[in-house]
Amino acid sequence: MNALVVRYQKKITETEISAIRLSLLTAIGLVLFYNTSWWREILTLPYEMNAWNISFFISIVIVLTALLHLILLLISLPYIQKPLLIAIIICATFSAYFMHAYGVMIDRGMVQNAIETDPAEVIELLSLRMFSYVLLLGLIPALVIYYIKIKPQYFLKELSRKLLSGLSSFAIIALIALIFYQDYASLLRNNRHLRLLLNPSNLIYATTTYLANSMQGASLIAQPIALDAVRVSKPKKRLNILIVGEAARAANFSLNGYAKNTNPNLSQQDIVYFNNVSSCGTSTAVSVPCMFSHLAKDDYSGKKAKQHQGLLDVLAQTGVDVLWRENNSGCKGTCDRVLTQDLSELDVASLCDNSKCFDETLLHQLSSFIDNSTEDMFIVLHQQGSHGPAYYKRYPKNFEVFTPVCKTNQLQNCTQQEITNAYDNTILYTDYFINRVIEFLKQDSDSVDTAMLYISDHGESLGENNIYLHGMPYFIAPKEQTHIPFLFWASEGYQKQSNLDTDCLSGKQDDAFSHDNIFHSVLGLMDISTKLYQSELDLFASCRS
Repeated sequence: MNALVVRYQKKITETEISAIRLSLLTAIGLVLFYNTSWWREILTLPYEMNAWNISFFISIVIVLTALLHLILLLISLPYIQKPLLIAIIICATFSAYFMHAYGVMIDRGMVQNAIETDPAEVIELLSLRMFSYVLLLGLIPALVIYYIKIKPQYFLKELSRKLLSGLSSFAIIALIALIFYQDYASLLRNNRHLRLLLNPSNLIYATTTYLANSMQGASLIAQPIALDAVRVSKPKKRLNILIVGEAARAANFSLNGYAKNTNPNLSQQDIVYFNNVSSCGTSTAVSVPCMFSHLAKDDYSGKKAKQHQGLLDVLAQTGVDVLWRENNSGCKGTCDRVLTQDLSELDVASLCDNSKCFDETLLHQLSSFIDNSTEDMFIVLHQQGSHGPAYYKRYPKNFEVFTPVCKTNQLQNCTQQEITNAYDNTILYTDYFINRVIEFLKQDSDSVDTAMLYISDHGESLGENNIYLHGMPYFIAPKEQTHIPFLFWASEGYQKQSNLDTDCLSGKQDDAFSHDNIFHSVLGLMDISTKLYQSELDLFASCRS
């Protein structure tokens, strides 16, 4: 075996190829073998298989190859061509794998998710199938490029050949565009998402724009907002807990009408559940900072968010004791200026193992913070929730009620029922966790007026239309990724002190709400007055007498 490898390695190292031909062969390989998601999408479009359309599809292969060849010619310079080609091949391999395995699309948000994820989440994505992809589409082609010799040419001769090759590619693209103009115009106009499936151009563009925005954002200083904010004191201390869920979709809450009883505890509590709530984004990196921003979804951007402080800062500057407790991949800048406790790696034998802690950890020793506070309090509990693809790891064994379950991160290897069962068990555990928070708050109701909000950051796809997980571009995201659960509970003392009519709130359970309502609703609950407050976005405003 070793002798065979050595023989082929020697054969490759003895092969000489021009820089132009290497670019062309790489372009052909990328189009044919790294764009299976693109071709799968193209082949599902309702085209009649006649001679014209078959010619059109063949032209797509030629156009994509010519375009990539043009791009790769720009980097076909001595000493840098091979390293850059290897980097492109490796990155395109990972992009191809995740698009094919989970049905995701690569945009700036998805690149942000990948870069800002934590090591534990990365480990959970590893699989034998991924290693096979990396070996066959990544390492082997990379080694071939590394060992192959590029034929040296005189500068002017090489330059003239590259210009001729580039002009030829451009002419081919122009000719095809002239012949099939109406077909391409219709294809791109009616299927805007296709550009997010083109590999590696989608990855290169998304990464470039993400890095550019990050560099701009790094120099930005968050400016204070609502400097006129004033909190109205009450005779009794107030404690608000906001639970930020992870990847919980409303469709699987029995409170929302789901057939399985995934909310046996909450259904026994005196809560208000809102049925028609949408998220600001389809990923944590977008939704969490958007949720705590004064900016509405239509006006929100990551850059704008970094230019302004958020809800927690406004609360803190009015004297509220603010605490963020983390059991996920971070607050995405939201909690940078308030007290933060990361419990994701806490060593509590009954709640944690070597790789994770269950969400109950978020209540660990929380009483000490409450007992030591003399002011109104606002606490955020950021759940691990229903984070995929390893749903079966998100709950203790005794919550595995719906069976059989998918016990792998390779969701394609499981049946739809197994995936759904594993996911439903995470919702069952979230129901238990929220109920524990409510019971925890009830214990302090004599000395503190308590209330709780629960809202998820985004939803989740469980294989509908071959789409898994989350992070789809919002304009084409399925409802499963944007329709989220939202509920509210308050002690009798809190309701009385705030003049809050919960029967009135129950009458709003079918009204349309979103993450846009969180900023203003929390200001209203905490009796904070500021010109930035908009009563029409405070979902509690009309139910306070």
